[in-house]
Amino acid sequence: MNPSVEEVETTVNGLLSKVPQYVWDGERLPVPVDEIVSDVYGLYIRLVEDMASAPGCPEVGTETISGLLLTERGEIWVNAWEAGQWEGRRRFTIGHELGHYVMHQESKSRVFCRTDAISEGAEADKPVKPPMEVQADAFAAAMLMPMHLVEAQVAVLGPDVDALCQVFETSNKAMNYRLEAMASHD
Repeated sequence: MNPSVEEVETTVNGLLSKVPQYVWDGERLPVPVDEIVSDVYGLYIRLVEDMASAPGCPEVGTETISGLLLTERGEIWVNAWEAGQWEGRRRFTIGHELGHYVMHQESKSRVFCRTDAISEGAEADKPVKPPMEVQADAFAAAMLMPMHLVEAQVAVLGPDVDALCQVFETSNKAMNYRLEAMASHD
C-alpha cells in the first residue's frame, strides 16, 4: 500500500521530532538535511559528475539524473552540475532520495532515480510521475519545509516566495508547492 501525501507528512513530522538536538533543534532554518542524512541515517552523500557511472544505474537516454539512492552502499549520489547551479535543488534531491530510503525499503530496489520530471521548467507533455516519486517529493518538501515553520515564516515575511526560498534554501517550485499545501489546509 502506498502512503498518501498526508501520511507522508505525518511520517516526516514523526521523524523530525526524533532528530537529536545536536543535529537539529526543530526550529533552526534551513533544516540541515545533509546532517540528518549522514548523522541520523548513516548515509553518505556523494556529488558525482557522471551519474550514469553508478553501479546498477538504469539506462536513461537523454534524461538528466538528479539523484540516486544506492541502498546497498548506503549512499545518495547527487548530480554535481545541478548541485553547483541550484542549492535548493541539491537539498531537495537529497531529501527526495532520503524519502525513498525511509518509505520504499520494502521494494528491494537497488537504485532510485529522479529525472527532469521535477525540474523548474517542466513541460506540459511530461508523463505522470509514479506514486513512489510523488511520495518522495512530498517527503522532501515536508522535511525541508515543515508546515509549522512555513506558517511561522509566512506570518513574518508574508507570502513572499523569494524571501521564503532564501530562509528555507529551497527552489521556487518547491516553496510554491508548500504554500499551495498550506492553503489547502486552511
